[in-house]
Amino acid sequence: MSFQTLKVLEAFLENPSTELAGADVHKRSGIASGTLYPILLRLESAGWFVSRWGEVDPAVAGRPRRRLYRLTRNGLARASEVFASFGRGVPA
Repeated sequence: MSFQTLKVLEAFLENPSTELAGADVHKRSGIASGTLYPILLRLESAGWFVSRWGEVDPAVAGRPRRRLYRLTRNGLARASEVFASFGRGVPA
């Protein structure tokens, strides 16, 4: 698991039930969009995230629609395991 992937997961673990747009994850993690979106797509394909299009009218909001991502139950469990493993040390 790459450092960038850990930073993305960390952004979601701040409040696991919250949906985040890619722009929100970028602000929290500092990961460039060219790296961020492939990570989000890979984790979604692996079942760690679900996503949906935001329900805002782009003309009214004055910005493009955003894709919102949320950790799945499985994703939360797996992410928690990954971060917990850092506290366990390395097996001998």
